[in-house]
Amino acid sequence: MRLVSIVNCESGMVLAKTIYHESGRKLLGEGFELSDKAINRLEEQGITHLYIKDGITDDIFVEDAIPLEVRREAVITIHTHFEAIQDGQKGAIFHSRMIKDFKRILDLLISEIKGTKSVMNLLSHIQVRDHYVFSHSLNVTLYTLAVATKRGFNDKQLYEIGLGGLLHDIGKMMIPSEILHKPGRLTDEEFDEIKKHSEYGFELLRKQVDIPLLSAHCALQHHEKWNGKGYPRGLAGEQIHPYARTMAVGDVFDALTTHRVYRRAMLPHEAMEIIYADTNTHFEQGVVELFRRTIAIYPVGVTVKLNSGETAVVVGYNEHSPSRPLVRVIKDPAGNPLASHYELDLLKDLSCMIIECDAIL
Repeated sequence: MRLVSIVNCESGMVLAKTIYHESGRKLLGEGFELSDKAINRLEEQGITHLYIKDGITDDIFVEDAIPLEVRREAVITIHTHFEAIQDGQKGAIFHSRMIKDFKRILDLLISEIKGTKSVMNLLSHIQVRDHYVFSHSLNVTLYTLAVATKRGFNDKQLYEIGLGGLLHDIGKMMIPSEILHKPGRLTDEEFDEIKKHSEYGFELLRKQVDIPLLSAHCALQHHEKWNGKGYPRGLAGEQIHPYARTMAVGDVFDALTTHRVYRRAMLPHEAMEIIYADTNTHFEQGVVELFRRTIAIYPVGVTVKLNSGETAVVVGYNEHSPSRPLVRVIKDPAGNPLASHYELDLLKDLSCMIIECDAIL
Protein backbone atom coordinates (compact mmCIF):
# COMPACT_ATOMS: atom_id res chain seq x y z
CA MET A 1 0.00 0.00 0.00
CA ARG A 2 1.00 3.62 -0.35
CA LEU A 3 -0.19 6.98 0.94
CA VAL A 4 -1.61 9.35 -1.68
CA SER A 5 -2.83 12.92 -1.33
CA ILE A 6 -6.52 13.28 -2.15
CA VAL A 7 -5.61 15.74 -4.93
CA ASN A 8 -3.56 13.00 -6.63
CA CYS A 9 -6.21 10.28 -6.31
CA GLU A 10 -7.74 8.92 -9.50
CA SER A 11 -10.89 7.03 -10.38
CA GLY A 12 -10.28 3.27 -10.18
CA MET A 13 -7.85 3.39 -7.26
CA VAL A 14 -8.65 0.90 -4.49
CA LEU A 15 -8.59 1.79 -0.79
CA ALA A 16 -6.10 -0.12 1.34
CA LYS A 17 -7.49 1.23 4.63
CA THR A 18 -10.95 2.28 5.79
CA ILE A 19 -11.63 6.03 5.68
CA TYR A 20 -13.24 7.74 8.65
CA HIS A 21 -14.66 11.21 9.10
CA GLU A 22 -12.96 13.35 11.78
CA SER A 23 -16.01 12.63 13.97
CA GLY A 24 -15.32 8.89 13.81
CA ARG A 25 -18.04 8.03 11.29
CA LYS A 26 -17.03 5.46 8.67
CA LEU A 27 -17.04 6.92 5.16
CA LEU A 28 -15.63 4.19 2.90
CA GLY A 29 -14.31 0.72 3.63
CA GLU A 30 -11.10 -1.07 2.73
CA GLY A 31 -11.30 -2.46 -0.81
CA PHE A 32 -13.64 0.26 -2.11
CA GLU A 33 -12.90 1.31 -5.70
CA LEU A 34 -12.84 5.07 -5.97
CA SER A 35 -14.86 7.04 -8.50
CA ASP A 36 -14.54 10.74 -9.33
CA LYS A 37 -17.74 11.34 -7.36
CA ALA A 38 -16.39 9.49 -4.30
CA ILE A 39 -13.12 11.44 -4.43
CA ASN A 40 -15.01 14.74 -4.59
CA ARG A 41 -17.19 13.71 -1.64
CA LEU A 42 -14.12 12.79 0.40
CA GLU A 43 -12.58 16.19 -0.33
CA GLU A 44 -15.81 17.85 0.80
CA GLN A 45 -15.58 15.88 4.07
CA GLY A 46 -12.08 17.24 4.72
CA ILE A 47 -10.19 14.02 3.90
CA THR A 48 -6.64 14.91 2.85
CA HIS A 49 -4.93 11.53 2.31
CA LEU A 50 -5.81 7.94 1.43
CA TYR A 51 -3.95 4.64 1.61
CA ILE A 52 -4.38 2.79 -1.68
CA LYS A 53 -3.33 -0.62 -2.99
CA ASP A 54 -2.18 -0.86 -6.57
CA GLY A 55 -0.37 -4.16 -7.11
CA ILE A 56 3.01 -2.43 -7.25
CA THR A 57 3.12 -1.76 -3.51
CA ASP A 58 1.07 -4.67 -2.16
CA ASP A 59 4.14 -5.95 -0.33
CA ILE A 60 4.41 -2.69 1.62
CA PHE A 61 2.54 -2.75 4.92
CA VAL A 62 2.22 0.57 6.70
CA GLU A 63 1.86 0.26 10.45
CA ASP A 64 1.37 3.57 12.22
CA ALA A 65 2.97 3.92 15.64
CA ILE A 66 -0.33 5.41 16.82
CA PRO A 67 -3.52 3.69 15.58
CA LEU A 68 -5.87 5.88 13.57
CA GLU A 69 -8.71 5.56 16.06
CA VAL A 70 -6.46 6.76 18.91
CA ARG A 71 -5.31 9.78 16.88
CA ARG A 72 -8.88 10.62 15.97
CA GLU A 73 -10.11 10.39 19.56
CA ALA A 74 -7.23 12.58 20.72
CA VAL A 75 -7.97 15.33 18.17
CA ILE A 76 -11.68 15.30 19.04
CA THR A 77 -10.86 15.58 22.76
CA ILE A 78 -8.50 18.52 22.18
CA HIS A 79 -11.05 20.14 19.86
CA THR A 80 -13.91 19.81 22.35
CA HIS A 81 -12.12 21.24 25.38
CA PHE A 82 -10.16 23.96 23.57
CA GLU A 83 -13.31 25.28 21.91
CA ALA A 84 -15.08 25.34 25.28
CA ILE A 85 -12.31 27.60 26.57
CA GLN A 86 -12.48 29.76 23.47
CA ASP A 87 -16.22 30.13 24.05
CA GLY A 88 -15.54 31.54 27.49
CA GLN A 89 -16.04 28.48 29.68
CA LYS A 90 -12.80 29.12 31.56
CA GLY A 91 -14.17 28.39 35.00
CA ALA A 92 -16.25 25.33 34.28
CA ILE A 93 -14.07 23.55 31.77
CA PHE A 94 -11.31 22.50 34.15
CA HIS A 95 -13.31 19.95 36.06
CA SER A 96 -12.69 16.28 36.67
CA ARG A 97 -14.13 15.20 33.32
CA MET A 98 -11.64 17.23 31.32
CA ILE A 99 -8.67 15.94 33.29
CA LYS A 100 -9.98 12.39 32.96
CA ASP A 101 -10.41 12.86 29.19
CA PHE A 102 -6.85 14.06 28.69
CA LYS A 103 -5.40 11.45 31.06
CA ARG A 104 -7.22 8.68 29.20
CA ILE A 105 -5.90 9.91 25.85
CA LEU A 106 -2.41 10.36 27.26
CA ASP A 107 -2.35 6.84 28.69
CA LEU A 108 -3.21 5.47 25.23
CA LEU A 109 -0.55 7.56 23.48
CA ILE A 110 2.18 6.68 25.98
CA SER A 111 1.33 2.98 25.82
CA GLU A 112 1.52 2.91 22.02
CA ILE A 113 4.76 4.88 21.83
CA LYS A 114 6.50 2.83 24.54
CA GLY A 115 5.54 -0.31 22.61
CA THR A 116 7.26 0.87 19.42
CA LYS A 117 10.89 -0.19 19.25
CA SER A 118 11.85 1.00 15.76
CA VAL A 119 11.95 4.44 14.17
CA MET A 120 8.46 5.88 14.34
CA ASN A 121 5.95 6.79 11.67
CA LEU A 122 4.22 9.61 13.51
CA LEU A 123 3.15 11.75 10.57
CA SER A 124 -0.50 12.51 11.19
CA HIS A 125 -3.13 12.70 8.47
CA ILE A 126 -5.97 13.78 10.74
CA GLN A 127 -6.86 17.43 10.49
CA VAL A 128 -9.65 19.48 11.98
CA ARG A 129 -10.72 21.71 9.12
CA ASP A 130 -10.10 25.43 9.60
CA HIS A 131 -8.21 24.94 12.86
CA TYR A 132 -4.50 24.21 12.87
CA VAL A 133 -4.11 24.37 16.67
CA PHE A 134 -5.95 21.11 17.46
CA SER A 135 -4.00 18.88 15.07
CA HIS A 136 -0.74 20.65 15.91
CA SER A 137 -1.25 19.97 19.62
CA LEU A 138 -1.56 16.24 18.96
CA ASN A 139 1.40 16.12 16.59
CA VAL A 140 3.67 17.98 19.02
CA THR A 141 2.62 15.62 21.80
CA LEU A 142 3.48 12.56 19.70
CA TYR A 143 6.89 13.88 18.68
CA THR A 144 7.61 14.96 22.26
CA LEU A 145 6.61 11.64 23.82
CA ALA A 146 8.68 9.73 21.27
CA VAL A 147 11.82 11.76 22.00
CA ALA A 148 11.16 11.80 25.76
CA THR A 149 10.87 8.00 25.76
CA LYS A 150 14.23 7.71 23.98
CA ARG A 151 15.63 10.20 26.49
CA GLY A 152 14.76 7.80 29.30
CA PHE A 153 11.95 9.72 30.98
CA ASN A 154 10.00 7.68 33.54
CA ASP A 155 6.21 7.25 33.56
CA LYS A 156 5.59 10.28 35.77
CA GLN A 157 7.76 12.45 33.55
CA LEU A 158 6.08 11.14 30.39
CA TYR A 159 2.68 12.03 31.85
CA GLU A 160 3.81 15.54 32.80
CA ILE A 161 5.46 16.30 29.47
CA GLY A 162 2.66 14.60 27.52
CA LEU A 163 0.00 16.68 29.24
CA GLY A 164 2.16 19.73 28.64
CA GLY A 165 2.27 18.83 24.95
CA LEU A 166 -1.48 18.46 24.64
CA LEU A 167 -2.04 21.80 26.39
CA HIS A 168 1.02 23.80 25.29
CA ASP A 169 -0.97 26.02 22.91
CA ILE A 170 -4.11 26.35 25.01
CA GLY A 171 -3.34 30.03 25.53
CA LYS A 172 -4.09 30.61 21.84
CA MET A 173 -7.75 30.14 22.68
CA MET A 174 -7.54 33.50 24.45
CA ILE A 175 -6.11 35.32 21.43
CA PRO A 176 -8.68 37.33 19.42
CA SER A 177 -10.04 35.12 16.64
CA GLU A 178 -9.39 37.73 13.95
CA ILE A 179 -5.68 37.56 14.79
CA LEU A 180 -5.43 33.81 15.43
CA HIS A 181 -7.19 32.98 12.14
CA LYS A 182 -5.94 35.88 10.04
CA PRO A 183 -5.65 34.70 6.40
CA GLY A 184 -2.25 36.28 5.86
CA ARG A 185 0.95 37.36 7.54
CA LEU A 186 0.67 39.07 10.90
CA THR A 187 1.74 42.63 11.59
CA ASP A 188 4.37 43.19 14.29
CA GLU A 189 1.63 44.24 16.70
CA GLU A 190 -0.45 41.15 15.92
CA PHE A 191 2.57 38.89 16.36
CA ASP A 192 3.25 40.48 19.75
CA GLU A 193 -0.31 39.56 20.72
CA ILE A 194 0.15 35.97 19.49
CA LYS A 195 3.32 35.69 21.59
CA LYS A 196 1.26 36.29 24.71
CA HIS A 197 -0.33 32.84 24.32
CA SER A 198 2.49 31.18 26.27
CA GLU A 199 1.80 33.35 29.33
CA TYR A 200 -1.97 33.12 28.92
CA GLY A 201 -1.72 29.33 28.84
CA PHE A 202 0.60 29.18 31.84
CA GLU A 203 -1.63 31.40 33.96
CA LEU A 204 -4.65 29.29 33.10
CA LEU A 205 -2.97 25.92 33.72
CA ARG A 206 -1.04 26.75 36.89
CA LYS A 207 -4.30 27.54 38.71
CA GLN A 208 -5.68 24.04 38.10
CA VAL A 209 -4.91 21.74 41.02
CA ASP A 210 -5.09 18.58 38.88
CA ILE A 211 -2.53 19.81 36.35
CA PRO A 212 1.15 19.42 37.34
CA LEU A 213 2.99 22.73 37.51
CA LEU A 214 5.69 21.35 35.19
CA SER A 215 3.01 20.69 32.55
CA ALA A 216 2.01 24.34 32.84
CA HIS A 217 5.65 25.32 32.33
CA CYS A 218 5.57 23.54 28.95
CA ALA A 219 3.01 26.13 27.87
CA LEU A 220 5.15 28.94 29.28
CA GLN A 221 8.56 27.89 27.96
CA HIS A 222 8.04 26.11 24.62
CA HIS A 223 9.14 29.22 22.68
CA GLU A 224 12.30 29.82 24.72
CA LYS A 225 15.56 29.33 22.79
CA TRP A 226 18.87 27.77 23.79
CA ASN A 227 20.69 31.09 23.14
CA GLY A 228 18.30 33.11 25.31
CA LYS A 229 16.59 34.91 22.42
CA GLY A 230 13.19 33.26 22.78
CA TYR A 231 10.13 34.38 24.69
CA PRO A 232 8.51 35.24 27.07
CA ARG A 233 11.35 35.29 29.63
CA GLY A 234 14.48 35.03 27.50
CA LEU A 235 15.67 31.91 29.33
CA ALA A 236 18.86 30.30 28.02
CA GLY A 237 20.45 26.85 28.03
CA GLU A 238 19.68 24.79 31.11
CA GLN A 239 17.56 27.60 32.53
CA ILE A 240 14.91 26.19 30.19
CA HIS A 241 13.18 23.16 31.70
CA PRO A 242 14.12 19.84 30.01
CA TYR A 243 10.44 19.31 29.11
CA ALA A 244 10.31 22.54 27.10
CA ARG A 245 13.68 21.81 25.47
CA THR A 246 12.45 18.36 24.48
CA MET A 247 9.21 19.79 23.06
CA ALA A 248 10.78 22.60 21.04
CA VAL A 249 12.04 20.53 18.10
CA GLY A 250 8.74 18.77 17.40
CA ASP A 251 6.87 22.05 17.78
CA VAL A 252 8.93 23.73 15.06
CA PHE A 253 9.10 20.65 12.80
CA ASP A 254 5.32 20.27 12.76
CA ALA A 255 4.80 23.98 12.15
CA LEU A 256 7.23 24.04 9.22
CA THR A 257 5.79 20.92 7.54
CA THR A 258 2.14 22.04 7.69
CA HIS A 259 0.44 24.20 5.06
CA ARG A 260 -0.73 27.58 6.32
CA VAL A 261 -2.81 30.23 4.59
CA TYR A 262 0.23 32.50 4.24
CA ARG A 263 2.83 29.91 3.14
CA ARG A 264 3.32 26.45 1.72
CA ALA A 265 4.57 23.63 3.90
CA MET A 266 8.24 22.72 3.71
CA LEU A 267 9.36 19.23 2.80
CA PRO A 268 10.40 17.23 5.90
CA HIS A 269 14.09 17.31 5.00
CA GLU A 270 13.93 21.07 4.39
CA ALA A 271 12.44 21.54 7.85
CA MET A 272 15.18 19.38 9.35
CA GLU A 273 17.87 21.45 7.61
CA ILE A 274 16.52 24.54 9.38
CA ILE A 275 16.46 22.68 12.69
CA TYR A 276 20.05 21.46 12.16
CA ALA A 277 21.13 25.03 11.37
CA ASP A 278 19.49 26.26 14.58
CA THR A 279 21.09 23.64 16.82
CA ASN A 280 22.79 25.25 19.83
CA THR A 281 21.07 28.56 19.04
CA HIS A 282 17.37 27.65 19.13
CA PHE A 283 17.59 23.97 20.10
CA GLU A 284 19.56 21.76 22.45
CA GLN A 285 21.88 19.58 20.35
CA GLY A 286 21.05 16.34 22.15
CA VAL A 287 17.32 16.76 21.50
CA VAL A 288 17.89 17.39 17.79
CA GLU A 289 19.97 14.23 17.55
CA LEU A 290 17.33 12.16 19.37
CA PHE A 291 14.61 13.54 17.11
CA ARG A 292 16.66 12.61 14.04
CA ARG A 293 17.15 9.05 15.27
CA THR A 294 13.58 8.57 16.50
CA ILE A 295 11.22 10.04 13.89
CA ALA A 296 10.81 8.75 10.33
CA ILE A 297 10.46 12.04 8.46
CA TYR A 298 9.78 10.06 5.26
CA PRO A 299 7.84 7.03 6.53
CA VAL A 300 7.43 3.80 4.60
CA GLY A 301 4.46 4.01 2.22
CA VAL A 302 4.69 7.73 1.50
CA THR A 303 4.50 8.73 -2.17
CA VAL A 304 7.18 11.19 -3.31
CA LYS A 305 8.36 12.85 -6.51
CA LEU A 306 12.07 12.90 -7.38
CA ASN A 307 14.00 15.67 -9.12
CA SER A 308 14.08 13.37 -12.17
CA GLY A 309 10.31 13.85 -12.40
CA GLU A 310 9.67 10.22 -11.50
CA THR A 311 7.16 9.14 -8.85
CA ALA A 312 8.34 6.79 -6.12
CA VAL A 313 7.20 5.20 -2.88
CA VAL A 314 9.32 5.08 0.27
CA VAL A 315 10.14 1.45 1.11
CA GLY A 316 12.98 1.81 3.61
CA TYR A 317 14.59 4.17 6.09
CA ASN A 318 18.24 5.26 6.31
CA GLU A 319 18.90 5.87 10.00
CA HIS A 320 22.01 7.96 9.42
CA SER A 321 20.38 10.11 6.74
CA PRO A 322 16.60 10.33 7.26
CA SER A 323 16.17 12.73 4.34
CA ARG A 324 17.47 10.12 1.88
CA PRO A 325 15.33 6.97 2.20
CA LEU A 326 15.16 3.87 0.03
CA VAL A 327 12.45 4.34 -2.61
CA ARG A 328 10.67 2.27 -5.27
CA VAL A 329 10.25 4.17 -8.55
CA ILE A 330 6.79 3.43 -10.00
CA LYS A 331 6.05 6.14 -12.60
CA ASP A 332 8.05 7.92 -15.31
CA PRO A 333 8.30 11.73 -15.49
CA ALA A 334 5.12 11.87 -17.59
CA GLY A 335 3.19 10.05 -14.86
CA ASN A 336 2.92 6.76 -16.74
CA PRO A 337 3.27 3.55 -14.69
CA LEU A 338 6.58 1.80 -15.30
CA ALA A 339 6.40 -1.66 -16.83
CA SER A 340 9.20 -2.65 -14.48
CA HIS A 341 9.62 -0.69 -11.27
CA TYR A 342 12.99 -0.49 -9.54
CA GLU A 343 14.39 0.51 -6.16
CA LEU A 344 16.77 3.35 -5.52
CA ASP A 345 18.80 4.16 -2.41
CA LEU A 346 18.92 7.94 -2.25
CA LEU A 347 21.82 7.73 0.21
CA LYS A 348 23.93 6.07 -2.49
CA ASP A 349 22.63 8.03 -5.49
CA LEU A 350 23.24 11.60 -4.35
CA SER A 351 22.14 13.05 -7.71
CA CYS A 352 18.54 12.16 -6.83
CA MET A 353 16.49 14.01 -4.25
CA ILE A 354 12.89 14.35 -3.12
CA ILE A 355 11.15 17.50 -4.38
CA GLU A 356 7.52 16.71 -3.48
CA CYS A 357 5.90 14.58 -0.78
CA ASP A 358 2.28 13.45 -0.55
CA ALA A 359 2.46 13.36 3.26
CA ILE A 360 2.57 17.15 3.42
CA LEU A 361 -0.66 18.61 4.81
